[in-house]
Amino acid sequence: MSVETFLAEAQEPEGITLRGHQEEALEAIVRGLSQRPGVEVPVGLRVNVKMATGTGKSYVGAVAGQRIAPRGSVLVVVPTLDLLLQMIASWRRAGRAGEMYAVCSLEAGELPYDVERSTNPVQIAYWLTSAARRHRPVTLFATYASTGAIKDAYRVDPALMGGPVPPLDLMLCDEAHRSSGSVEKTWTVVHDQEAIPAVRRLYMTATPRVWAPPRSVRRREGAYQPLEEGLLCSMDDTAVYGECVFDLGLQAAVDQKLLAPFEIVVMELRDPVRNRAAARRQPLPYGPGVGEDEEDDQVHPERVAAIQAALIKTMAERKLRRVITFHTRTIEARYFSETLNQTVERLNGEDPDKYPEEFWSQWISGEHPTDFRQEVIGGFGTAENEGLQHAVLSNCVVLGEGVDIPSADGVLLRGHGSMVQNIQRIGRAVRLDPDNPDKVASLLVPVFLKDDEEPDDFLESDSYAPLVKILTSLRAHDAKVVENLAVPQHSGHRTSGRSAEAVQPPGLSGPGGKPSFSLPVRFLAPKDPDSLALFVRTRVLTGEGQYWREGISHARAWHQEFGNLEVPYSAMTGKEGKFPLGKWLSGRRVEYAAGDLAPHRVDMLDALGMVWSVPDARFEAGLDWARVWAREHGGSLAAPARASIGGYPIGTWLSALRAAAQVPADQAGALSAHRRRQLEEIDPWWCPAWPITWQRTYAAARRWWLEADGRVDWRQLSEDVVFEGEPLGRWVRAQRAGWAELDQEQRDLLTALGIEEDQELVAAKAAAEAKPKVSRTDRFQQGLAALAAFVEREGHAAVRRPHKEEMEAVEAGPGGEEQVVVSHFALGTWLNNQKSRRAKLTPGQLAQLAEHGVEWA
Repeated sequence: MSVETFLAEAQEPEGITLRGHQEEALEAIVRGLSQRPGVEVPVGLRVNVKMATGTGKSYVGAVAGQRIAPRGSVLVVVPTLDLLLQMIASWRRAGRAGEMYAVCSLEAGELPYDVERSTNPVQIAYWLTSAARRHRPVTLFATYASTGAIKDAYRVDPALMGGPVPPLDLMLCDEAHRSSGSVEKTWTVVHDQEAIPAVRRLYMTATPRVWAPPRSVRRREGAYQPLEEGLLCSMDDTAVYGECVFDLGLQAAVDQKLLAPFEIVVMELRDPVRNRAAARRQPLPYGPGVGEDEEDDQVHPERVAAIQAALIKTMAERKLRRVITFHTRTIEARYFSETLNQTVERLNGEDPDKYPEEFWSQWISGEHPTDFRQEVIGGFGTAENEGLQHAVLSNCVVLGEGVDIPSADGVLLRGHGSMVQNIQRIGRAVRLDPDNPDKVASLLVPVFLKDDEEPDDFLESDSYAPLVKILTSLRAHDAKVVENLAVPQHSGHRTSGRSAEAVQPPGLSGPGGKPSFSLPVRFLAPKDPDSLALFVRTRVLTGEGQYWREGISHARAWHQEFGNLEVPYSAMTGKEGKFPLGKWLSGRRVEYAAGDLAPHRVDMLDALGMVWSVPDARFEAGLDWARVWAREHGGSLAAPARASIGGYPIGTWLSALRAAAQVPADQAGALSAHRRRQLEEIDPWWCPAWPITWQRTYAAARRWWLEADGRVDWRQLSEDVVFEGEPLGRWVRAQRAGWAELDQEQRDLLTALGIEEDQELVAAKAAAEAKPKVSRTDRFQQGLAALAAFVEREGHAAVRRPHKEEMEAVEAGPGGEEQVVVSHFALGTWLNNQKSRRAKLTPGQLAQLAEHGVEWA
C-alpha cells in the first residue's frame, strides 16, 4: 500500500475519548508507523510502546489500529482468551467496522454473536482474501498459542484463493513481552515477516523483558543447553521490536495521576510451621486440601490461617474494601477462599466491634468456564450491594495480564512468580477508583519470622525475601519507584491518603516541578529510616549512592563546563546520561520555595549561581519541552491544545503563551519581549496571525515536502491524502483555491514549498465574470422559446422535471463571422421555478404561459 493510500485511510475513532498521555502515545505510534516517501522497509515498519498497567494501553492500541488501517486487515494477538474477548469489545468501542473473526479455541456461544471463529488455515486465508478484494476492513483476534494457524493460512495454495493471501496492514501484539525469550518458542512466529507478512507491527506492553545470553554454556549430554545470543528475542532489540516510540513508567503514571499512589504493608508473622506455640494459638480452618491422601493436594493450613488472620486485621484497620490474593496452586486458592470466613467468625467473636461477621469471599482459576469467572469478578465489584463491607477474591493464574476487573484497594503478594507477574499483580491494585479519589493502594506482603528472629533483625534475615522480591520487581520495572528508599526518609508526613503521593524525595520531582511520588514501606514493627535505607541499598539496589551527593556533584560538573546552572528540565548528565539533573534542580527550587531546603544546601547551590525563581524555572522547563516537541515535529510549535510530551502538557502551555502574546505590552499578563524572542528562536511562526490549525497543517505539508526532497507535484496530490493525522490533500486544494483570501505571509510560506494558486480555477472564474449576464426578463423569454419548441414538437406542455430542451442560436464568432451555437436549456426546472414564483409573474407573462398550454397559468 502506498503512503498516500495509507494516510488517506487514517480517520478519527468514535466512541473513545483519549486522555493527554494516550493522545501522546497515539501520535507517536502513528508517526512511527507512517511510511515515508520513497523509503522501503523489507521487514515492515515496527515500533514498540511501553505503558504502565492501568494507563489505557489496550484503548490506545485499538484507536491506533483504527487510525492506521480503518479499511485494512488487522491482526490483534493477545496471550489469553479472557483478554481476547476484552479486546473485541475495546476495538468495537474504538469504532472499528467490518468483519471480526476469532482465531482461538472458544466455542461460538462464548463469543459475541456476530464474531465467527475458526483455526482452519483455509478459512482464515479466505477471510483475509475476501476482505481485500472487497476493500473492506477485517480484524482477526488471536492468542499467541493460535498464531500458528495464521502462519499456515499464508501457506495455503494461491490457486485455491485465486492469488496469494494479501499481507496484513497491521499486526498488534499486546502484552508483547510474551513474544520475547527463545526464538524456538512457537509464539515468536509473530516476528517472522516471511511466515506472517505485515506492513506494520506494533508491540505494546507494560512490562518489557530484556534478555541477555548466559556468560558460560555448560554442555552435558541429555541436558538442556542455554541459548546463545543469536537465539534470543529481547525487547531492546530494535531489529525485532522496532524503536520504543513512547515510554510511560510506573512512577511517571502516578505523578501524572493516571494511577493511584501505593504503599507496601509488610505483615510480620511468626512461622507457625516452625513455632508450635504459635501454631497452637492459631486454630486451623477446615476445608479442601487438608488431610487429603495425595501429597500434591496438600496446603500449609497453619501458614494460610496466619495469613488469613493478618489480612483480615489489616483490611479492617486500613479500611480496605476489596483485596485480591494470588496463589500458585488452585487447591490453595480454593482453601484460602472457602475457609476465610471461618477465620472471620473467630476474630468477630473476639472483637465484634472491630471485625464484621462475614466477608465476601470467592475463588477462580483457569479451570473455571469463562462465564463463571466473569460472574465472580462482577460479584467482587458489587459485594457492598449484599451488605458486605469487605471482599476478597482469590485466584490462581487468572487475574494477570490485561483482564479488566473492578478496582481493588489492595493485593496480597507472597513474592512467588516472575518479576513480570509481580508487576502485573500490582497493576490490579493501582488503578484509579472514581468512587474513591483519595485512594492509596496497599501491597500486602506477609513474611514469616523464625523462632530466633525479631523484627529488628530484618537487615540480615532471609525471612524478608518476599519483600526483597517485590521491591526488586518494582525496581526492574521502574527504578525511580524504589531507588529513593535508599535515602533515609526522616519526614513523618507520609501518613494516609494522597499525602503518600505528595512527599518530595531528595533528587526527583514530577512534571512541572511538582513533588514526585515516593513509595512508603510500612512494617508492623516500625523501622529506623537509616536501617530501611541500608536494607534497600544492600538487598535491592546493591549499593546505590545518596541522591543529594549525586545531584550536587553533577551540578558542580555542569557549572564547571558551562559557568552557570541554567540546566534544561530534561537534561540527563553523568557518564551514561542517566542522572536527571534538570529535574533534580527543579525539585530543589520547590523545596526552597516551601522553606524545606536546609540552609547549608542553599549555600552550596548559591555558590554555583543557582536560579531560585520558580516561575522562571517553570518557563525554562516548558521551553525545554518546546524544543523537544519542535525537534520531533519539523521545527513547528503548532501543537494541539491537548498535546503532551514526556508527561508535560505542552499544548496547554503554548496556548497560554499565545493568549499572553495577544495582550498589549503595557498591560498585566503580557508576554515579555525576551520570552517571545526565545520562542521565535525555536519557531518563528509559533504565534501566527492566522489560526494555529492552519500553521499545524502547513508544518505537516512542509515535512511531506522535505521527506520527498522537494519533488512534489502539489497539483496531482490526491484530495484524500492524510499525513501524520492532518488532511493534507484537502488542505492543499483549499489553499490553491482560496489564494486571494490568504495573507501575503501565508502565500510566501506556501510558495516556498512550491504551492501556488490554481490558475485553471482563476481562469474559470474570470471567464464566468466576463460572460454577459442574462436578466430575469431575458431568461423568461429564453424559457418561453424553449417551451414553444417543446409544445410544437410534442403537442402538449407536460414537461418532466429533468428535461432539457436543445436550443440553437446564432452568435458572432472570434473573427466576427456568424456561427450556430447549440445549448441545452433546463426547461423542466425552469417551469417548476416559474410555478413556485407565479405570484410574482406579470399578467402578461402568465398569459404567454397559458397560450402554450401551461395549466396552472
